[in-house]
Amino acid sequence: MGGQNHIAGLPDPALEHEAANLRTLNQKVLREIRANNLLEAQKYLRLDGENQMVSDLQMNNHKLVGLADAVRPTDGVNKKVLDEAVNSLARDLTTESQRYADNLIVQTNESLNREIERIEGSIAVINGRIVRNSETDEETILNQKIDRIEQNFLKKIADLEFQLRKLQE
Repeated sequence: MGGQNHIAGLPDPALEHEAANLRTLNQKVLREIRANNLLEAQKYLRLDGENQMVSDLQMNNHKLVGLADAVRPTDGVNKKVLDEAVNSLARDLTTESQRYADNLIVQTNESLNREIERIEGSIAVINGRIVRNSETDEETILNQKIDRIEQNFLKKIADLEFQLRKLQE
């Protein structure tokens, strides 16, 4: 006879070797599927932000595009924001360097004027002839001091220009 037999009223199994009803079997299979799906889902970064990255992202020479402006200190920045920050810093540095150079020129001029006044006070013109009030050659000393001041000034200007070029790179 080709009849079909059924076992009805089978309770949930209490031990591992007992027979299981369809409901228990479906629940166990469903738990396994969900566990496998969860493991599989952890391999992928969801676009909705539901999960987090667990390792570095290799871009293979591809770019991030459409990056919004940063809001928090830990946000990434796009090229536009970075360029604006670098240009602003370069402008500030250029302005500050110009102020420094101008101040250096003023200080150098003041120093030279003091030296000239000091030396002029040590000489006199008598009957159209320059007469020194001291035994030392004040003009030579003044020229040496002027040379040293000029060399220091030129070195500081070169240092500023070098720093500015490095920032602009």
